[in-house]
Amino acid sequence: MSYFLGIDLGASSLKASLVDAQARQLASASAPIASVHPQAGQVEQNPADWLSALCHVLASLQHTQENSFSQIEAICFSGGAHIAVLQGADGAVLRPAIMWSDQRAHEEASFLQSQNVEAVTRNRPNPTWSLPQLIWLQKHQPEMMQKCHRISFAKDWLRSQLTGDWQTDASEAVGALLTDYHNATQHNEWHDDLLAYAGLSPQHMPPLADMLSMAGHVTQSAAQQTGLKVGTPVYQGAIDTTVEWLCCAPLTAGTASLKLASAGVLAFGDTSAKPHPPVSLYPHILPDTHYHAAGMNNCMGALHWVRQLYLSDMDLHEMQALAQTAPMGSNGVVFYPYLNGERAPLWDASRTASLCGLSRGTTRADIARAAYEGIGHALNEIFQDMTAKIGARPDRLHLLGGGAQDAFWGQMLADMMDVEIARGQHTDCSFATALMAMTADGAFADVTEAAAAGYQHAAHFTPDKSKTRGYADFHDLFIAQRQQ
Repeated sequence: MSYFLGIDLGASSLKASLVDAQARQLASASAPIASVHPQAGQVEQNPADWLSALCHVLASLQHTQENSFSQIEAICFSGGAHIAVLQGADGAVLRPAIMWSDQRAHEEASFLQSQNVEAVTRNRPNPTWSLPQLIWLQKHQPEMMQKCHRISFAKDWLRSQLTGDWQTDASEAVGALLTDYHNATQHNEWHDDLLAYAGLSPQHMPPLADMLSMAGHVTQSAAQQTGLKVGTPVYQGAIDTTVEWLCCAPLTAGTASLKLASAGVLAFGDTSAKPHPPVSLYPHILPDTHYHAAGMNNCMGALHWVRQLYLSDMDLHEMQALAQTAPMGSNGVVFYPYLNGERAPLWDASRTASLCGLSRGTTRADIARAAYEGIGHALNEIFQDMTAKIGARPDRLHLLGGGAQDAFWGQMLADMMDVEIARGQHTDCSFATALMAMTADGAFADVTEAAAAGYQHAAHFTPDKSKTRGYADFHDLFIAQRQQ
């Protein structure tokens, strides 16, 4: 029997899924990853922590699935975009990796906007992209950049710990803002002029490979460290939003998704590569397919923040149950989830969070519901902004991410956005990445076939029109109070 392993490096945890040859998930495991905040608005992680998390997760799977773990046929990686890892001549990591949610490079992003680089990249610079962050490092830590011999990206660096390879893919290159969109997707090339802004050259950058190509094999030393079998094929993979659509079926160029993870992300598929800045444009794993994406900085992260600060005596399931006891509108309590600035649609690195409308009559249930509704209003604002800019409105959104299992929230979002929402049994990117490993290894003809094999319908949320009208009024209040 053959088994396949998908590994996803998320913002708050690393997850892995083990599936069999029928695309059935046998087991999954996860390990938390801590971020550090050197200053307000700055978010970093130590790549060594990623490797530790990987070893922990693999040890857990080996313990619970010893027989199947020893028969893993192929491995694939996915992870968050915009996370550059600086390495010295000996390959050693030079400093912690700046995360996609970091806001320090807002001046550098504005500078790049003034240079009209989006005419080349098809994406408008903002502080979350790697290029502004690298320019910031060149300005503030020039000695570090001088020591930089090569750059990897988060999932690729982690994969290299198994294989020793050095390569990446078009989704990472586009996400780094270091390439001409056409050249990245058609010719696998970096862009000299964009690299020069950060004092880099193509020699600093890894070769670009197909997302389904083989990156290498598990080495002897990696096998000793992880328990994996020596020589196991390891495939390239792609950034998480590109991969996670394998949790959706039918998988088509018109697929649209809503991810409830550390960040909240909306993604709409398209056969056209026409940009709609500041909505982001990325290549998809489906042939001749692209997708538009826009996300908020804090989704599940904001929910956990509210729980830890105000409801620390309960877990997330208890918080959800409590939230359901409060009425729509949370008795006037409004939560703005801008804990470290905000991306779409505000694009304001200085934006801060707040909890408004508190009174002596406010209950813990009001605060719990306000957290869900506040994040929901922010996601709805992104949804409305994207549909207006792109000029198309999807008929259905596929729910993805850790928050997708929350039926209360799924129905709330359907009501808020006035759109049907579907959820499969599997919503985690690591499961989708395992299906990608199967496809790359030849178990499926293509990713569409893989998605169909792995999909099991679990839930469907139809908007309640009366609640949609009610939420529309609260949404207007959400925006009006923010502007005061």
